[in-house]
Amino acid sequence: MTIAEKISISKEKACFALFREGMFYKCYNEDAMVFAQWVKNYKISCKYVKSVGAEVLSLGFPASEVENGILTLANISKAIGAVSYKEESDGIVFSLNEDIKLNFEKFQAAIITAKESVVKKESSDNDTNIQKLVKMIREFDLANHTPMQSLAFIQELKTHIKTLA
Repeated sequence: MTIAEKISISKEKACFALFREGMFYKCYNEDAMVFAQWVKNYKISCKYVKSVGAEVLSLGFPASEVENGILTLANISKAIGAVSYKEESDGIVFSLNEDIKLNFEKFQAAIITAKESVVKKESSDNDTNIQKLVKMIREFDLANHTPMQSLAFIQELKTHIKTLA
């Protein structure tokens, strides 16, 4: 099943889907919002998916939580007000009796805004660190240092660069 198909299923107001992906259950967009708001407040990831042409929200948790009874399907069903649920080969589909997927656009916008502010801060921090490295190189007087001092300086630069990555 493609990510586009999973997103299409998550838009359906009458169902909530958890997809089995390896050792995890994942849900997308509207379903990720519902899970975080009604079941358990796990971290929601936001990533641009080229095949969809948009930012996609996703939430995942280990399938072992369901298998070990930490997070039972009955509890999930009760938390989201599902009428029933059905285990299928690629996941679990819950039937909803009311629309709890309200205000998704607002929720998604808040997640994307938070992501963008983190990216801008990291970019700003990296720009500052790069400027510091450039300044260190400019101020290093090669003519007045021994070859060993120059090699030590290069090692120091490498150490600073590793902290940027």
